[in-house]
Amino acid sequence: MERGDQRGTVVLISLGVVVLLGTLGSTLLMRSLHERQLGARSAARHQAFFLADGAVDQALLNLRTPADLTDDVTAGALLSGTFQIDTPPQQLGPLQWRVTTRGFSQQEERRMEAIVQLTAQSVFQYALFGDQAVTVSGNATTDSYDSALGPYNDDESSPDYNAGHNGDMGTNATSAGGVSIGGSIFVDGQVIVGSGAADPESVVTGYEPAFVTGGTSPPTDTQDVVSAPVAVPMPPVVVPANLTCDDFTVQGNTTVTLPPGTYCYRNLTIQGNANLTASGQVIIYVIGELTAQGNSVVGVPDDPTKVLFLMSATAEATLEQTIQGNNTFYGGIYGPEATFTIQGNATIYGSVMARRVNVTGSAEIHYDEALTDMTQVSNLYQTALISW
Repeated sequence: MERGDQRGTVVLISLGVVVLLGTLGSTLLMRSLHERQLGARSAARHQAFFLADGAVDQALLNLRTPADLTDDVTAGALLSGTFQIDTPPQQLGPLQWRVTTRGFSQQEERRMEAIVQLTAQSVFQYALFGDQAVTVSGNATTDSYDSALGPYNDDESSPDYNAGHNGDMGTNATSAGGVSIGGSIFVDGQVIVGSGAADPESVVTGYEPAFVTGGTSPPTDTQDVVSAPVAVPMPPVVVPANLTCDDFTVQGNTTVTLPPGTYCYRNLTIQGNANLTASGQVIIYVIGELTAQGNSVVGVPDDPTKVLFLMSATAEATLEQTIQGNNTFYGGIYGPEATFTIQGNATIYGSVMARRVNVTGSAEIHYDEALTDMTQVSNLYQTALISW
C-alpha cells in the first residue's frame, strides 16, 4: 500500500508539473505572440512615419513650382505601404506654405505637418535655352563668367582671368531634334535635355563629343549630355496694366540711356551703330519684335544684370549681323513664347531663355552667372523646412 501511495503521489506530482509547464508554456507563447504583434505594429508605425516623411520630401519637390500644381505627385505606393499629400497645400504667405502628409503601413497611419519656406530662383540659369528646340545652323561658342567679379576675360595667364565652364545649353524637348546641330557649336558646359529622356544623347542630332566639355576642365565625355531632373517651367510674361506699349527706335549713331524703371515697347529697334543702355536697373517688356542691328550695343557692359528683356505673347527677338559690323548684347532675355534668332557674329554677355532659339551665325554666348541673383522673373523655387 505504501508503494501504491508513493506511485500515486508521483503521478500527482507529475501531473502538477505538466500542468505547470503547460501553463508556463502557454503564458510564454501568449506573451511571445503579443510581443510579436507589438513589434509588428511598432515596425508598421515606423514605416508609416517614414512614408509620411518621404511624402514631405515629395511635397517640397511639388512646391518648387507653386504656380503649377497640376503635375504634382500627391499619392503613391511603395513596398512598405502608401503615402498621401493633402491637397491643396495651405499658403500662409507669399512664399510660405503648410503641407500635411500621411503614411499608411498595414493598419497604421502617421500624419505629419510641415511649414515650408520658398526662395525664388532666377529664370536665367542657362547660356541658351529653347523650351521646344535649340537649332544651330552656323557656328557658335558658349562659356560663362561672373560680371560681379569683373569683365569677361578668358586669358588664363591674366590676373583678371574671369571665365568659367557653365555655358550650358538646354531644352525641355525629349525627342530627337530637340537640339539640332547642323553647323558647329563649342559648348563649354553641358547640353541638358528634357526630364525623363531615356537616352539624352538621342535628343541631340549632330552631337560631337569633342565639342562639349561637360562643364569640367579638363573636358569629359561622361556628362556632356544629360537629362534634367525636372522640366524647366516657362511661366508666361504678363505686362503690368499700368504700362503703355509703343514702338521705339534707337536711331543709328546715337545713344539712349534709360533711367531706372520698367518700360514697355510694342516693337523695339536698335539701329546699326546705336547704343541702348541704362543708368540703373531696367526691365523692358516687348510685346512685338526686338531687333538689334549690326554694330549696335544693347545693355550695360560692366553689369549685364542691369537690363532684362521680358518678351510677351509670340514676340520675336532678333540679334542680327549686317555689313556694318558686329552686335553686342549685355543682359538677360526671357521669352517663353518667343523665337530668338542669333545671326551673324553677335556676342551675348548674359542669358537667352525662349520658346525656340536659332543660331545661324558665328555667335559667342558668355553666360553671366551673376544673373542667378536676378529673381524678378522666377520659374523655380528653392524649398526649406521651417518646422515639422
